[in-house]
Amino acid sequence: MKKREIRPITPSDMPAYIDIYLNAYPAGKDLSSECYDKYYNRNLQSLCEFEHVNFFGMYEEEELIAIMKLIDFDINLFGEMRKATGLMSLGVHPLHKRKGVARDMVRFFEEYTVKSGGTVSLLLPFRMDFYKKLGYGCGTRLDEYHIKTEYLPKERDMEGLRFMGKEDVDKMVSCHTEFVRRYHGALCKFEEEIRDMKNDDDVRRLGYFEGDKLLGYVTFAFVNTSDCNYTLNLMDVKEIVYEDEKVLRKLLGGLRMQSDLAQSVIVRSGEADFYHLLESAQDMSGNYIDFGFLQTNISAVGTMYKIPDIEAFIKAAEHRKFPAEKVSAAFTVRDELCGDEKRFVLKFQPEEDHEFSKWSYSSSEEELRGADVHFTCKLSDFSSLLMGSAELGGLVRLGVVEMDKPEKVRRLDYLFHAEQKPFTNTDY
Repeated sequence: MKKREIRPITPSDMPAYIDIYLNAYPAGKDLSSECYDKYYNRNLQSLCEFEHVNFFGMYEEEELIAIMKLIDFDINLFGEMRKATGLMSLGVHPLHKRKGVARDMVRFFEEYTVKSGGTVSLLLPFRMDFYKKLGYGCGTRLDEYHIKTEYLPKERDMEGLRFMGKEDVDKMVSCHTEFVRRYHGALCKFEEEIRDMKNDDDVRRLGYFEGDKLLGYVTFAFVNTSDCNYTLNLMDVKEIVYEDEKVLRKLLGGLRMQSDLAQSVIVRSGEADFYHLLESAQDMSGNYIDFGFLQTNISAVGTMYKIPDIEAFIKAAEHRKFPAEKVSAAFTVRDELCGDEKRFVLKFQPEEDHEFSKWSYSSSEEELRGADVHFTCKLSDFSSLLMGSAELGGLVRLGVVEMDKPEKVRRLDYLFHAEQKPFTNTDY
């Protein structure tokens, strides 16, 4: 068997890197010199200048046969900032597929997460089934609403709203960082995102200011919807960032004012209850679903999570507050990638004031035997549960998670419930 090694990519490897990248991600690309130079220059800049972007390749007898980028993220984990690692641009040479190369690259990615102090490995899947088999659980759904612009909430006071230019990108990044600090699962922008923001000539930027401080912004583009009438348009909203509900309503009200230019709007949200904010949640499709249901949106799953070191995750999230319950839950969790099982106990103990409980991790055989309840599940589903994108009660009802005392499910479901589901719309 030929010798393989995964190691950092150097500038001299960039031509081979781009060849693999263009073949692995052919959509919207060609093999012209202009296309090659574009992606060569972008990736060379990232490799040489961007601290949080790390390039790795698998070499077989010194031939580069697979590539990936690992992003060092800052993530909001239940209200406090922690480290996480994102997998980006995983690609295998077209003549080296079906050799287990991608699995080996993912295994290295998870080892990198742990060694670098990351709490969670996360990715945007090209195929959900592939990553589910490697232990990655689904994150929170993104809901995309295509509605009449007039269905956005009314806001008569437009004071504080103003359009911005690319010179305001630094203010937008600072505003986004404050947004991240308030929303579980949100990721701070990394260098490639910021570069693309500064080079984006297609979007309009509407911000809400109090004095000189930017408290929220929305980016959107007008899209013509008719081949013969230039006045028929929709607004495609790319990003909404806001300090609180007041700022959100201001921004949506600013978009509603453009209803003379765009008859409909596409807006995306990770808030499951977003449709309650709208004057009507019925979308433009007119679809009717039996029995008596009108279509409001389409849903999608993007980010998938895996907790490669459960004990380290529990310690990193020891600040999380739970309902004041005293209970010990034993878990047998199977890691789909390596095939082994982890057995441990999560103990919930009320604090001195008995207002909240804190959790802790133990692998003691004595505590395993004496646990109040025992669960069995896959690491993919357990990762979704720990991140808060899945509810324990639902997983048990569906048979995804097994428990020995189903009469206790209501109590444990209440305990594990996350007040805010994790969500990020970061492109990586």
